Amino acid sequence: MHKPYIVFIELKIASKAKYVCDLAEKLYDSNVSVTIFTGDAKTVNQVDDLLWTWKQESFVPHSVHDQNSAAQGPVILTVQKESLPDTDALILFDPLPAEYLSKYKLIIDFAEVYHADKVKESRIRFKNLRDSGLFDLHFTQLGTILSKKSISLNPAE
Repeated sequence: MHKPYIVFIELKIASKAKYVCDLAEKLYDSNVSVTIFTGDAKTVNQVDDLLWTWKQESFVPHSVHDQNSAAQGPVILTVQKESLPDTDALILFDPLPAEYLSKYKLIIDFAEVYHADKVKESRIRFKNLRDSGLFDLHFTQLGTILSKKSISLNPAE
């Protein structure tokens, strides 16, 4: 069995919501189901609203998973870390402990380099995940991953 593949994407400006939407669209267009985890309902609502409005020429079908409903569809937004939806990929708007990540084939996290505290937090997360030995970790630039025609679950592609 392959280790889950984690991609840390360098984020140089604080526009994470827009880039999360770009990545969700890229995964959707690649036929990869994805969960977007945020740490609070306000951020889920922000990303939900942005997925409806950020690009006129595209639509990313999505739903919000909460305590009262089981979300379905190719893109699911949630704050429910105890009941994360079963999808192929996970985009971490906010961090999650390693024990929540292993059920996904692809995890996208952000190395936020626009603020000293965020840089420190990102480095600690990367080191802890690397030291666990449970994941295949990679680091890339945002432009590199967004310029790809598709995002694959197979790291060799």
